[in-house]
Amino acid sequence: MKNKVAKLYVLKISAIAALILAGCFLIVSVTQPSSVQGLQQFTASVKVEVDGQSDANPHYGIVGLKLPNDWKVDSVWFSGTYNDYCMFLHPDSSDKEPGGQVDYWTDSLEARYPSGADMQWLVYQSSKSHLSVVSKDTVNLYVKMTPGVTQGAFNLGYFVSEAALDFTDPTWYSVSLNNPITVTGLIPVELTSFAAAGTRGGVQINWETATESNNLGFDIERSINRKEFQKIGFVNGKGTTTQKSSYAFLDQTASSGKQYYRLKQIDLDGAFKYSSTVEVDLSVPETFSLSQNYPNPFNPTTTLSFGLPVESEITLAIYNSVGELVRMAAKGIYQAGNHSINFNASDLTSGIYYYSLKAVGTNGNEFVKTAKMLLMK
Repeated sequence: MKNKVAKLYVLKISAIAALILAGCFLIVSVTQPSSVQGLQQFTASVKVEVDGQSDANPHYGIVGLKLPNDWKVDSVWFSGTYNDYCMFLHPDSSDKEPGGQVDYWTDSLEARYPSGADMQWLVYQSSKSHLSVVSKDTVNLYVKMTPGVTQGAFNLGYFVSEAALDFTDPTWYSVSLNNPITVTGLIPVELTSFAAAGTRGGVQINWETATESNNLGFDIERSINRKEFQKIGFVNGKGTTTQKSSYAFLDQTASSGKQYYRLKQIDLDGAFKYSSTVEVDLSVPETFSLSQNYPNPFNPTTTLSFGLPVESEITLAIYNSVGELVRMAAKGIYQAGNHSINFNASDLTSGIYYYSLKAVGTNGNEFVKTAKMLLMK
């Protein structure tokens, strides 16, 4: 009996020694926001202390992330001693075991740190191997992720470790659970620009969104009196996205005179809302003109209007107070008529800006005019 106990004691000491030789990762702190909106990307940082002895085998950094099922991981990377990006370990890789190629996220770890029905563990591995450090060092782990549409309070989990290249050395790990974060709501469909202008083929309508959530699409509506609108077309939306999206529609049936346009943005559940209204005057002015923007001062949108006596190639550019180009509000061949551009300056800072129209008519005449406007947020 004494001999058996002695053997177990020796094995225990050997295992501890092996762990020290292999080195260890220790989570010192986790930094993440306390609340985010659904589909609002953010970055969490994990400070990791590395302490160990050099051995013959290079090591990989292993990262585990416990996240809600509908979240997306955009990128994972280390800085410091481990200073590279991480690759997702797909569970369907060669060994067909939980955790993927290195088979690190084992059933026993899942049992010890269960993800539950609404969460999942995702495992990543550093893209290159590293020699185990000889002394204590600090690295930072960064995770860029995008929450899903499910609202509520969640506790994120972070797991870090290192594994030898041949996966035979013991591995020491650290886990940080119960990192609270609340998903407060969805990012709405954010319309950043909406413009209509008469062109050679008809009235060209263009608009952009910064983000979209459950967006079925847009009805394009037209009116001749700004009161009664009729649907003249439909453009599919992008569903849910945090990427900038651009849309276009050509109205080939507009008559002469003033036309008014608006968008009806429709959600997948049938809810809808209307955009502001833009005006296109297809009657032909006698001279070139550029009107004062309205309203002025403005926040964050204003209307820029100009008139063309003949079909013209135009540029309508926005400059800051030191003359730097900040936006091209309109560019292309526009038919004769009065045109209005809805300019959105939500991404600009308060201050004085200049808008400049340059037009070259088919009759050879040129027109250049610049006016000042004030953005007050």
